[in-house]
Amino acid sequence: MGIKRKKRLSPEYTILSILEYLCISSKDTPISKYHIINKLPGIKQQRSDRINDLMEELENNGFIQAIKTPNSTFYKITDKGVEAYYRWIKSFLDFSRSVNKLDSSLD
Repeated sequence: MGIKRKKRLSPEYTILSILEYLCISSKDTPISKYHIINKLPGIKQQRSDRINDLMEELENNGFIQAIKTPNSTFYKITDKGVEAYYRWIKSFLDFSRSVNKLDSSLD
């Protein structure tokens, strides 16, 4: 019987997934890390210490805000986080469109 290994996603993918979720699904409502881990496909497979590190980095860089309560910590995306997310999306779309232009020139 082999050991089943969890598929690890890149930190970049995980960060972008977290920002996307906070930006699109819960922009005005702070949510817990537990909620993020359980609602995002693929994130559940990540080790919780890695998620903690990424969330801390996002907060330290001003992309998200942590709201601490006696029972839990909730997270909300900042304006800087929204701007970064949309910049990344635009860059990806520009890249994708350039690839499509290359594909159509090969025909």
